[in-house]
Formats: sequence, C-alpha cells, structure tokens
Amino acid sequence: MSISTQHRRDEYEQPGRPFARPAAPSGDSTNRQVRAQIRRLRGTNTASRTAPPRTVPARQRVGARQLAQIATALSERDHLVLSHLMQHRFLSTHQLQAFVFTSHASQQAAARTTRRVLARLQRDGLIRPLERRIGGLEAGSTARIWQLAPAGARVLDPVAGRSWRIHQASPRFLQHSLAVAEAHLALQRGITADRRVTVQTEPLSWRRYTGPGGESHLIRPDLAACVVGHDAEGVFEDRWFLEVDMGTESIPTVLAKCRRYQAYYRTGIEQAAHGAFPRVLWILHGPRAVERHRALARHLSRTSTLEQRLFRLTSAADLPTALWGSDAPSIPTTS
Repeated sequence: MSISTQHRRDEYEQPGRPFARPAAPSGDSTNRQVRAQIRRLRGTNTASRTAPPRTVPARQRVGARQLAQIATALSERDHLVLSHLMQHRFLSTHQLQAFVFTSHASQQAAARTTRRVLARLQRDGLIRPLERRIGGLEAGSTARIWQLAPAGARVLDPVAGRSWRIHQASPRFLQHSLAVAEAHLALQRGITADRRVTVQTEPLSWRRYTGPGGESHLIRPDLAACVVGHDAEGVFEDRWFLEVDMGTESIPTVLAKCRRYQAYYRTGIEQAAHGAFPRVLWILHGPRAVERHRALARHLSRTSTLEQRLFRLTSAADLPTALWGSDAPSIPTTS
C-alpha cells in the first residue's frame, strides 16, 4: 500500500497509480461545517484528548430582526472571520489577522484593521472575547482570544446556529486549540502560485472505519491536509494527518493512537479514494518537546508492530521545514 510523502512519490508508492484529486476544502459548505461542529460539541462516543469546554450563558442576545440587519451589512471578510472561529472555536487576534487580513500593505496596517473589525463584530454580538488571557503560544498584553457567539453561528446557518453555545475552556484545551490553529496557518502560508493546499479541521478531518470484528472505530486527527502542486520534476501531491501533541499524554497513549492509524491504513480506504495514505505528522509542543521527540522516536523504533514509515515527528518550530523542506516560507511579524 502507498503512503503519501512530502513533494514526491517514494519507494512506498505503487508506480503507475494515478495522482489523487485534492481533498474538498473545509469551507466547501459553511452549513455543513456549522452542523458538524454542533454535533461535535454535543459529544461523541469516544473520549476526547482534552476535557471539552463547559457551556456558559451568553451575555448578549441578538434578536432575529436585529441580526438580519447586521447580517445584511457584513462583508465577505467578516464572514471569513466567523467561519474561522467556527472551525477552530478559539483564535487569537494575531491568528485571525494571519488567516483573514492578508492583503494589507504592512503588518501594522493589517493589525489596525483586524482590531477595528473584531471590535465591530464584538459590538454586534457576533463574536466574544475570553475573559482571561493565557500564557504560552499567545502570551502578552495584546493577546486576546476570541470565540464565536450564538448570533455569529446563526449568521453562518440560521437553523443549525440556534444550537450553538458559548463555552468556557480550560487552559489546557485553549493551548491545544491555539496550537492546532498555528499548524493550520503553517499550511496556509505554504500556498504559492505553484502549490495548492486544502485543509480539513475537526470534525471533517475525522475518519471512521470498521475493525476486523465488525466494530466501528474513529480516528480524529486535528487536521487533514492535501497539497497539490508542480515543480521542475512535474506534478506532486502530498497528504497529511496532523496531530498536535502538547506533551500531556503518556507515551503509551500516543503509541495506541499510532496503532489506530495503522489499523486504518490497513483497511485501504484512503488508498482506494486517493491513491496514497496520508503520512501522520506529530507536532510536539512544550518545554520538553526535544526530550519527548527522542522518547517517541525510540519507542516507535522499538515497537515492531508499528510501521515507522507511517509516522513522522517534528517540533512546532520545525513544522514549516517538515511540510515544505527548504522551500519553507518566512513567518511575518505581527504587530
């Protein structure tokens, strides 16, 4: 069976197999994303990697008539802000700027416009800032974290959005959510005239498969990505499952996840649909990421039941290089 790998088919891919078509973009249907996220918040039959956020009452309610007036005046850029908050649930001001406000003459101009737009969307009751700031990825006096308000969800989908709730997340959950968004941004920054990137966020990134006993299983990558482009050697396609590891799970737990990915690989579902299996990229965060990288690499090499070629380890800092090699783009400085 073939495995997707960076930039070029390698010895694991079957010669003569056609290139797969790129995965559908995560924004192909806003309504689908809203409904999927609402189902996710209601819970699944599998344990979450982090405790789900608690529902808290909304402080600002927007009536139907008022919301209709607000929605009419929203720009495409406003809708993009709401959609990204729908996908990731929590985003910092800096991350929203990087996702949406990308066509300004300078980072300073982009930052000013970002703050102005977010303030307006907050006044309209469509988004809401978290009451506390957090350290780590988004530490600092200007590091505000945002989430979609119920009215914002109703703008995206008037029916499914009625079930959207404000949530109070733990610091651990927030850190993980922001780290996943950073990985998404690393993928977005790789888009060039010669390279197209599509990304699926949860729950659209999830994959369900049937075990040998007929039981249903679910793997839940933080992101699924497809990269299609061309270079001097011709057309290439890469597929990835991205797992953001904050260093909070034990090594046996991570290895158990690897076994589930391998079980899914052996079903041949992805290969039949796309011609290759996505490589599983573990992105290691935290102050002990280097030590954890060594420990995971050692355990993977010593676990004879796991196919090491399915998995790759990288640090958060080295993620662009892991994705793009020497062609990794520079990261703009935000203000």
